[in-house]
Amino acid sequence: LEGYAFPDTYTLPRRAGAHDLVRQMVARFRTVWTPALGEAAMAMGFTTRQALTLASLVEKETARAEERATVSAVYQNRLRLRMRLQCDPTVIYALLRAGRYEGNLTRADLAFDSPYNTYRYAGLPPGPIASPGRASLEAAVAPAGVNYLYFVSRNDGSHAFAGSLDEHNRNVFTYQVQPFRARGDGLPR
Repeated sequence: LEGYAFPDTYTLPRRAGAHDLVRQMVARFRTVWTPALGEAAMAMGFTTRQALTLASLVEKETARAEERATVSAVYQNRLRLRMRLQCDPTVIYALLRAGRYEGNLTRADLAFDSPYNTYRYAGLPPGPIASPGRASLEAAVAPAGVNYLYFVSRNDGSHAFAGSLDEHNRNVFTYQVQPFRARGDGLPR
């Protein structure tokens, strides 16, 4: 049910069990995933599951409302160009499923063999990696009209977006390499 259990606040009777909660969460998803969202997904060539999977990537990549549609656009642009998504949260998800995630993502982790590892396998992962909220579902079917192909964390909850690899590499240096060197931590893993 990953992805289909809608994240929300639920009121349950005192003696309710997990089955009752899951039933409510899935029913809520069915309410939030409106026919209009389903039609928008189909118009983009996505099944409900594919749109939900993309929305889960958006959900895990950013908590910033103003970035969701842009993150969605980056992944859709990469899909259109048949580029690997290279989405860190998919690797973390794969490692968690295997009981191998230790809190930091390393370069060695990016080679972990799992169909969820979008560094190794092209296209969307086989299914959602989280349960996306309404804003991420909407972003998945209404991406921003941008040509970005890359983004990197600015380490403040926001991201720097780039349309070229050269620009992305400059952003990585500015927001990832320099801050680590300035703190004396060396390079990020």
